[in-house]
Amino acid sequence: MASTFRPKHLLPNAITATSVVLGFLCILSAADGHHERGVMLLFFAGVCDLLDGRLARWLDAGTAFGGELDTLSDAVSFGVAPVVLVYFADLRPLGLAGILGCIVYLLAGVFRLARFNLDKIKRPTFFGLPIPLGAAYMVTFVMLRDQVSPWWILGGVLATAAAMISTVKVPNFKDRERTLPWPLIPLMFLFFGVFLWRPNAWTWHAWDALNWILVAANYRMLSRRARLLPVADGGTEERAA
Repeated sequence: MASTFRPKHLLPNAITATSVVLGFLCILSAADGHHERGVMLLFFAGVCDLLDGRLARWLDAGTAFGGELDTLSDAVSFGVAPVVLVYFADLRPLGLAGILGCIVYLLAGVFRLARFNLDKIKRPTFFGLPIPLGAAYMVTFVMLRDQVSPWWILGGVLATAAAMISTVKVPNFKDRERTLPWPLIPLMFLFFGVFLWRPNAWTWHAWDALNWILVAANYRMLSRRARLLPVADGGTEERAA
């Protein structure tokens, strides 16, 4: 049975729809050669993606429709839009190789979204790089286009695609009780903002290193919690990882 529509559902879904619009405008900007504009449009699409789900949970306005809309929005704004942008900005000179690299990223992104939708269990971690973070990496490749060879960019696109369909355990900040502290998200945005302000190898490696530090911290947290199992008398016991 379809869920009953209420006015409180409007705002989260409107923010999700705004992300789709920003993704479309990014594609137009890429086609017109306005690559930096496309980067900023994707950045604000990422902000929308961060806000819509949290607002829906805060308003208790989550619906199946909203979930499906969010997936379609991600496919456009973080699948199609960034790959079009990186193609026009970086990979077009590579010809067929550049096209194939973009196709690999796009397919990996939609496979990642499909796998996420099939997993109905609430987990403290994601399996594989979330597609918005994949799009963030694509944005960095665009910003570094004058400093790095297109072939290196192609390698980065393929590595990002592989990370999305991998089983790497990435922190799920939606589960506040069982994941890393939520304030780490603004720290990620801060590092990413510094990169956008001063795009170079140093700021890129700082942002990339922070991402992998968070992944490592997530594995550490999961390992420590796996050692503590409930026992019959209500206590805990340790086990080998």
